Amino acid sequence: MTEPTPPPPATADAQVHVFSPNAGLIDGVPVTAPPYGDIQDVVLAILQQRAQQLGTPTPATITDNRYGGAIRLLIHPDGTTEQLG
Repeated sequence: MTEPTPPPPATADAQVHVFSPNAGLIDGVPVTAPPYGDIQDVVLAILQQRAQQLGTPTPATITDNRYGGAIRLLIHPDGTTEQLG
């Protein structure tokens, strides 16, 4: 008889801080966009890669200093995103 597999541990939100169109932090690690790129694309690509590596969607709290707001997103391994409450 096999024992049931425990559910994966809950993943803490990635903490993202965007400072400008080409610079930010993900969990304290600096990230930059290439020339003519957008930091939003870079951040989502990194979080998608994290979700792929973990095999489960990655929640993130994104604080954008450019607009003075914050949002919670769930980034799936296939790159789709959904807003969390």
